[in-house]
Amino acid sequence: MNYPWYKEVHDSDSITQGDIIFECPIPSPDENLFQAILDEAEEIESSIDLQTADIIILTQACDIEHDKIDSVVLCPIWPLSTLIETNSYFKASKARESLRQGKEPAYHLLGEYTSDKIKLDFSIVDFHRIYSLPKKYIKQIAKNRTTRLRLLPPYREHLSQAFARYFMRVGLPIDIEKDAIKAYS
Repeated sequence: MNYPWYKEVHDSDSITQGDIIFECPIPSPDENLFQAILDEAEEIESSIDLQTADIIILTQACDIEHDKIDSVVLCPIWPLSTLIETNSYFKASKARESLRQGKEPAYHLLGEYTSDKIKLDFSIVDFHRIYSLPKKYIKQIAKNRTTRLRLLPPYREHLSQAFARYFMRVGLPIDIEKDAIKAYS
């Protein structure tokens, strides 16, 4: 069976988990704002840096659809080629194969897509950077994009599972010794 990775969404403010929004403006306050809050400053001199990133929505579809949330969780996506250029580990074919197999918890590999309107190379969802932006804002940005991509099942659920695995990692400083609980048998 053929399972397409994506479908194109045209001129719509409908958003859901797995939607990719290209060149999404992401406001980011500078450190002065946070320091002023810590200092309980009466006047705050701060600026907002406006970054632009290709992002994918990670908030569960049912939470968006049933208005259970006001903010949407997003992560940036990068072309695989950018990751390979900027991270020497991924220059090795063994590392890229590990990525393809889903063994690199901080990253998730997305398939490529090409049409007359959109070209998406193999891309990486980067779980190191997580953004939360108002749902109304994201809906308006989505509406302003003539065409965008929506990741389809089962790939959308696979992405969600990878995101969950990244956050559920737990490293204990000391494990319980192997023979410590034998007395309970």
